[in-house]
Amino acid sequence: MTMAFREALQVADARDEDELLVYRAQQADTAAWDEIFQRNYDHIYSFVFCRTGDRSAAEDITADVFLEAWKGIRWFKYRGTPLISWLYRIAHNLVADHLRRRSRSRTQPLPEDHRQVPGAEDEVEKVALWQSVAAAMKRLTLEQQQVLVIRFIQGMSLSETGALLGKNENAIKALEFRALKSVRRILDGAMAPGVVG
Repeated sequence: MTMAFREALQVADARDEDELLVYRAQQADTAAWDEIFQRNYDHIYSFVFCRTGDRSAAEDITADVFLEAWKGIRWFKYRGTPLISWLYRIAHNLVADHLRRRSRSRTQPLPEDHRQVPGAEDEVEKVALWQSVAAAMKRLTLEQQQVLVIRFIQGMSLSETGALLGKNENAIKALEFRALKSVRRILDGAMAPGVVG
């Protein structure tokens, strides 16, 4: 049995399993919801945290993702795409709402004496870098964001990422390549002298 054939069988098994899980969840099977939560929480949390950079907000938004999924599962039509893709779309929308609300709220400037606090300058630089990366990520497509989070934050292989997102390895490689190229271009533009972010 070839490697490609084995991977195709694994993807087919995962789709059958997802379809059954969706059906059980639609029947209000609490064990199905526990399984959906256990399987997907870490993926969704990582995705949300990478977009917000805020642990507390990421926890709240991730909880809201599963609440929205629970509310909307009756209308969900399984079409062979992994269930997590739907959860990522919900997360993407909730993060966008959160970021819009956050941008409208007033931010507090750092105190003038923040440089006197040991390690404060390093922390400020880390926050600035994180904000630059998060801003670059926001400009990617949802699929590109998913691939970068799964591959580089969660450390999954190309085949694991493909199985999770219902795509073959070549599609994952292409998404990853385009996403990294876009992030590099965005960050290079943001770091160029005289560019105001």
